[in-house]
Amino acid sequence: MTVDVTTPEVRATAAQIAEIFAEVLGSDGVPGTDSGFLDIGGDSLTAARAVSLISSRLGARITVRDLFRSGTADALAVVALRRRDS
Repeated sequence: MTVDVTTPEVRATAAQIAEIFAEVLGSDGVPGTDSGFLDIGGDSLTAARAVSLISSRLGARITVRDLFRSGTADALAVVALRRRDS
């Protein structure tokens, strides 16, 4: 199943996730939503911090494994929206 990452909800969620990536990586700028977390300097420790922040801020139950499998904020946004707490 393909998911349209251009929908407003996915784009907004991906932007929030990209901001969290920048925060945990100590980056001055926000990476593009299509940038790979590992490619922009992420590792297992920063991934754990990112997942914690994403889960608490977006109300979505995601794991470090989800982040590594998804790779980008765009792809992780789709996962987060599917797992959002009711």
